[in-house]
Amino acid sequence: MRTQNINFPDQQTLSVFPNERSDLTQAIAELGLNGGQPVIVLIGGEIDEKQRDVTQRAIQAISKTAEDMGAVVICGGTDMGVMAEIGQIRSRNGYKFPLVGVTLEELVTWPGGPHNTRFLGLGKKRWQLESHYTHFILVPGSQFGDESPWIGEAATILSKGHQSVTILINGGEVSRKDIDLSVENGRPVIALSRTGRLADELARQPDRDKLIVVVPANAEQRIIEAVQVALSVEAGSATVAISQVIEQISS
Repeated sequence: MRTQNINFPDQQTLSVFPNERSDLTQAIAELGLNGGQPVIVLIGGEIDEKQRDVTQRAIQAISKTAEDMGAVVICGGTDMGVMAEIGQIRSRNGYKFPLVGVTLEELVTWPGGPHNTRFLGLGKKRWQLESHYTHFILVPGSQFGDESPWIGEAATILSKGHQSVTILINGGEVSRKDIDLSVENGRPVIALSRTGRLADELARQPDRDKLIVVVPANAEQRIIEAVQVALSVEAGSATVAISQVIEQISS
């Protein structure tokens, strides 16, 4: 496993390149992240242009909550959509919460980084990393979605002794995989409706999993309260306790 400092125009960002998920604990230690903090996993790709303003305000609310609660935020790390917005909001507001990008080494690039697309297939390109993240974990894989188990495991390691929550904005099939893994591991999911695609689909499902709660993206105070409650459950609580938290959010 190697480490590398990536030199962006405004900052230098430490990055690790683990080969196996069994390397993750060491990788996180190499980043200087000791864990033991609440964790927000922010998922979703594009921002629907019709919902851009409300989505940006929702991400602002999430960012402020992370700052206030001393949480780590894990997101995809590329310079597009939700992933770019969280980095830019953190920078504009001078927030200090750790923002960890977990994505696929083979599909991204950075200043001075790889640009070869020979193995990516016709018409594919490497995505730029967003320059305001504090750390990157660049993992093996050939298509987006391969990073999903790494994201979930990183959240578990970083939140040891605390709680974690997944927040969905918009989203497609990769986000569906992220949600399935979150539910499988007992991690509550807050889907922000009125942001499009998967988030709105979940809002229309009355029989969705009990660990998934829907909050309108335009209800910023409600988002803050939902995240605070999800991250405030006693450390070590079982799935039953998490379900009770979700019911409290929904009531």
